[in-house]
Amino acid sequence: MVTKEMSKHMPTVHQCQEMIAVRDYVTARDDCRFDGLAEGNLRLDVAHSNLEQRWHDILFNDDMIVMQVKEKLYRHGGTPVAWQELYLRRGGNDTIFLMDDSKTLDYYGARSGMEIFIKDLDPHSISKHGGLEDVSQVEKYVMPDEEYDKMRNTVRAQKRAAQEEEAARKRAEAAAADEGTEENAGTNESTTGPMVLTVEEAAAAFPLGSRCECDPGARRGEVCHVGHIINAKGIWIGVRLDEPQGQNDGTKDGKAYFECQPKYGCFVRPENVRVGDFPERDPFASDDDFEEAAAVPAA
Repeated sequence: MVTKEMSKHMPTVHQCQEMIAVRDYVTARDDCRFDGLAEGNLRLDVAHSNLEQRWHDILFNDDMIVMQVKEKLYRHGGTPVAWQELYLRRGGNDTIFLMDDSKTLDYYGARSGMEIFIKDLDPHSISKHGGLEDVSQVEKYVMPDEEYDKMRNTVRAQKRAAQEEEAARKRAEAAAADEGTEENAGTNESTTGPMVLTVEEAAAAFPLGSRCECDPGARRGEVCHVGHIINAKGIWIGVRLDEPQGQNDGTKDGKAYFECQPKYGCFVRPENVRVGDFPERDPFASDDDFEEAAAVPAA
């Protein structure tokens, strides 16, 4: 990032060596760019009093009279011949009025690289006040919304079709969800969503000191806490794990709920805990023993 202080010591565009090299490359043949012209031909720039645009290197002949020049320039600037005054800018402050329509460009000393300036004398000229360049003055056609809405294959029609398709999809999903709700009405709460228990119900379902298995990971341990914990909503089951697969030592946010070694404690939602005959796993047991123990149904 260039700071204001750094920019003070940086070269300007005209001092930059790279820009100087580009300028020299572009202008290298300026002195000889007219050398290939046929004898009598001229390349002149043209400017107009009512227009910002300029025309560069327009081809003329030095034996063209001023009237012929006006006729040619009418096709560029749109100013009728009768309303044109032409001036030849020969460099610096040397500007002459091409007053005599019967005189040639050579008579006035025209050379390639000079500029002809068209002065438009028409008080009602179409090019006056930006009439040929300012597009904001052009009256634009605006289609009424009612007509546009009737057209097909428009952006608005495509958007409308996409919105209708999305609305129909959402209505179908909502109808399917309502049917599913009706079919599942009256089923066990454990199959419809998370358990919503009171502290008393949770304490009865998860007695302290009972063996359990909790997810994720089918971790086994002993229920040591049933109830609320700080900074968390709902009922939580505190489990002292058989193996260091937990996140704490029975403490949550500075408050101790039960005691255990670090990494041997965890707090789990009731729906992720199963109470039953889950003895400690033998670390030296075979895989078959593990599968057999896992197949034992919970009480």
